Amino acid sequence: MPEPLETPQQVRQYLATALNLSRQFQVLPTQYGWACREVLTREEIQNGQAMGLGSYVVNRQTAVITAHTSMPLEVIAQQYDQAIRTGQQVQGYQIYPPTWTVEAQLIGETPQEIVYRVQAISPTDPPAGPPIDHQLMINKTTHRYRTNVTVIHEACRQIAGWAITQHQNWGTW
Repeated sequence: MPEPLETPQQVRQYLATALNLSRQFQVLPTQYGWACREVLTREEIQNGQAMGLGSYVVNRQTAVITAHTSMPLEVIAQQYDQAIRTGQQVQGYQIYPPTWTVEAQLIGETPQEIVYRVQAISPTDPPAGPPIDHQLMINKTTHRYRTNVTVIHEACRQIAGWAITQHQNWGTW
């Protein structure tokens, strides 16, 4: 288990290292963690990058980092503490340490759809689940996606989100 994070500066350094970011973070201490959000430059804010900017929470006990919505940091902190206090599942999803190692390969494209091969293995002990090798199909117009199996795996959802964001930001799939 990592050393406890006791100060906002330790949390900022931990986030920068874990997420490989050279950004500043706003850090709000909570009972069970640290609610955090990237600090944007004035130019980034003017360009609309603050819209939908998510948050992170670093668990005080385990140092697990979870990603959360763009709601106010105080709301994220309250929800996080309440979930832990009442034994509920935290609303965010774990991003560090990773529960899956994921690879995606573009394998096909039509005018309507893009197709990726998504492979994932769990590096955790015990594993978060069995390895997967799925096809992910994304509709280029509606951004709806499906896979070649009945239940969409979280790794496929992550790759779909990444691909759609790439398309929206850069115009590429």
